Amino acid sequence: MARSSFRYRPNRAGIVSFLKSPGTYALIERKTRAAERAAAAASTADGQFRTDVQTEDKRVRGAVVGDYSTSDPEVSREALLRALDGARGAD
Repeated sequence: MARSSFRYRPNRAGIVSFLKSPGTYALIERKTRAAERAAAAASTADGQFRTDVQTEDKRVRGAVVGDYSTSDPEVSREALLRALDGARGAD
């Protein structure tokens, strides 16, 4: 079989503009907030999580940071792992 001379070159500027678009930002923020609510509901402590959504150089990033109501990292970790399903259901 003959080898194709076609070479794929991604449109990097287009990818970056998509990853930084207002629609992508809104989606990441909705998913992150949903994960925070799910983590707070799943926590066996008071469920005080911090949410951070920001636009970086090439993308939008969302993070849910540990349960500040407890000093036990295991409680925080368990709640965050359970929260992944909560974010999956948000559109």
